[in-house]
Amino acid sequence: MRLNNKLKEFAINNFPYTDVLGLSRSVIALGTLLTLLTNTSSVLMQKMDTGEYLNPLINPIAEINKFNFFLLFGIEQFDLMRYLAILLLLMVISGYFIKVTSIFHWWISISFFLSSSVIDGGDQIASILSFLLIPICLTDERKNHWNYIKPYSKPKNIVGIVAVNLIRLQIAIIYFHAAIGKFDIPEWRNGTAIYYWFNHSFFGMPEYLANPMNYILSNKWIVSILTYSVLIAEVILFLCLTASKKMRKYIFPFAVLFHFLIIIYHGIFSFFFSIVGGLIIYLLHINSSLNLKKWFQKKLNIYIQ
Repeated sequence: MRLNNKLKEFAINNFPYTDVLGLSRSVIALGTLLTLLTNTSSVLMQKMDTGEYLNPLINPIAEINKFNFFLLFGIEQFDLMRYLAILLLLMVISGYFIKVTSIFHWWISISFFLSSSVIDGGDQIASILSFLLIPICLTDERKNHWNYIKPYSKPKNIVGIVAVNLIRLQIAIIYFHAAIGKFDIPEWRNGTAIYYWFNHSFFGMPEYLANPMNYILSNKWIVSILTYSVLIAEVILFLCLTASKKMRKYIFPFAVLFHFLIIIYHGIFSFFFSIVGGLIIYLLHINSSLNLKKWFQKKLNIYIQ
């Protein structure tokens, strides 16, 4: 009886079906949505001078892409499937039909990762996280992922709780690999890596930032502090796996700012949305509702009045 009560208490205290889950799903889907909206098919499916597609998995179409969402009716119908994917991702963001849209969200994410020519690490993260979100969504009884329901204790809660912790572990591994992988690189060890990354031919900062930033980076102390700050930030974010709920909550806005600066200086948009979507579950307590639906309704009423 005592064990049963403890299990019920655990299921309620770690109840995963809140708008924190909804916010995470929506942010991850938004990243893929913006990529599909802001790029033409010729960019998403780039060809080389020879006329062959840049992505080797579709040139010719590999076995792994046999059931690719975007290639389902042939590569000639990519635009049609892109528009359909946009509609489905909008449905994911809306929060309705959680169970069905969770499957489509993953299918679109993994299909884009395996077929597009403009992918980055963010698209890979989106495909992984959308897959790990499926068990939570399939056991979610809400009509909309923005809704609040009183926490309850049911055996299927364990499925959602396990999936949440797998997502948290995945995010921790990402930061662990990001930090540890840099230790073998001389420029990260000697504190000069930031200068080279900011001036990288492809991932470097935009021209309007180049002159003032390079003037700042000419100071060896500043460039060293910035370089080592990145390593420290990634180590701290990895250690958040075992941090208290209160500590994680305080770190969350700094983590978002850290990745927003990556957009400003390196222009990697899809990575920002995917990793922030993961950070929402990783750092925020999923059992605590953010009351986002009430907040939006209040703002909407003020706007209408």
